Amino acid sequence: MVAMSSDSVQSLLSSTVSNFQIAPDVQAISRISDHIRILKSARDWERDQMLDILRSLSRRLELAKTAATVGSSPTRRSHTEKILELDREKFSLAKTINELESAYHSSESTLARLNEELERVKNEDVMAEASSAQQDPTILLLKIYRSLGISLEDDGMGGYGKVLVRSHQKNDVHVLSMDKAYSNFFVANYLWDMM
Repeated sequence: MVAMSSDSVQSLLSSTVSNFQIAPDVQAISRISDHIRILKSARDWERDQMLDILRSLSRRLELAKTAATVGSSPTRRSHTEKILELDREKFSLAKTINELESAYHSSESTLARLNEELERVKNEDVMAEASSAQQDPTILLLKIYRSLGISLEDDGMGGYGKVLVRSHQKNDVHVLSMDKAYSNFFVANYLWDMM
């Protein structure tokens, strides 16, 4: 092994160092360090912003939970009572609906029966009126009197003892005793005056 002198070692090191160009590497490392410091600062700022938002949202959540449990939510007992009240109302309405449906069906059948009876009575009445008018003109005359508000009362001996006159305008009733002393003219005028 050959021993080197300190001068030759120094010249060797100087030539080696002069062959290395470390200035661009130092500048790159400095730039990278600056970028790392800027990114770290931006990340720290963004983290602080997110933490502030998280704290604000946490406070709002706690306030909402407190308001929901204290003020607006019903207690279990009142909620149960409300459900029971609504169930009672539902059953009451169902019962009322069933009763109304039953009454409706009953009314429908009654109406149908009454309509049938009305038709039967109309047919009988028309036939009876036609036959009685042909048989007895006195019945027809009595019907005309009744339509005018005049009723004749039978005296039990085949004649008429009293005449009742109902006045629809005056809303009263007048009685005329059928006396033989009254002329037909007087009776007719009296009846017309009282109607």
